[in-house]
Amino acid sequence: MFRQKLTLLFALALVSVTASAQTSDALPFVRTGHSAAREAMAGAGSVSGACDAWASFDNAALSAFGDKTLDAAVSYSSWAPSSGNLFAGGLTYRLGSKIGITAGAYYGLGKEYDVYSNEGVKKGTFTPTQMQFNLGMGYKLLPWLSLGANVHAATETLAEGASYKAFSGDIFLMGHMDSFKFAAGVVSLGTPVKSSTGASYNLPSSLKLAGGYEDSFGGISCAVYTDLDYFFLASGFSASVGAELGWDEIASLRAGYHFASKNAPVPNYFSAGLGGSLLGFSLDAAVLLGGQLSGTVLVTLGYGF
Repeated sequence: MFRQKLTLLFALALVSVTASAQTSDALPFVRTGHSAAREAMAGAGSVSGACDAWASFDNAALSAFGDKTLDAAVSYSSWAPSSGNLFAGGLTYRLGSKIGITAGAYYGLGKEYDVYSNEGVKKGTFTPTQMQFNLGMGYKLLPWLSLGANVHAATETLAEGASYKAFSGDIFLMGHMDSFKFAAGVVSLGTPVKSSTGASYNLPSSLKLAGGYEDSFGGISCAVYTDLDYFFLASGFSASVGAELGWDEIASLRAGYHFASKNAPVPNYFSAGLGGSLLGFSLDAAVLLGGQLSGTVLVTLGYGF
């Protein structure tokens, strides 16, 4: 019986972490990426127009920029090492030239595990779940400067009767001048999560600084992005650098590297990916390589006009 209890506890410890086993922060999946275009650049690109549909997951100020009225996307991903099935959607709609409304949702299925009674008899199986809902808005303070804010509600169920939830928010300032983009803000700043024992755990909140350079030469476009995070309570940091090479707004090639300190919620990895677009539709794919996340895949289908 004792051995079966240990097995269950070990299973819970595994499934409670979507992207990393190197942090004790609560609900680390709130920092998991869903855009294949962005994850192909190792998580860099929170200021990239290719990620407009996903503005509700961190940088809502991005929603105020862009030439399209609507950007929408859905994604599927399977993150190593748990190989769970994750589904997400994002939407950004622009009202006039100054306001952007953004929303998103996420649903994750963890790895199924066996459930035993106190006597060590198998009772069945259980599949952990994770959910997140976002709503945000961006507003142009100046033609080159915007302010944005998101609110999030997240919940995770690790076992029958063991559910955890939290509310959080993001706030960002973003600038866009010629080929340069930059942003600064706080991400996942919210309420602590309490366990059944009464212990409190904090969300992986951070101060984020981001920048990007985008240019084009004839039919060839190129972009370089970087995102830096300092995690307040874990005293950890991470840095993502990514690049994108495009051809005639039809095809894109992307790559990147994510570096993380010991206490950051997402560990080190390399990334690569491809993207294509036609008649308003886009399809992007990414794969993560190296370390715990090696073998992670993401696919995103988008539409905009």
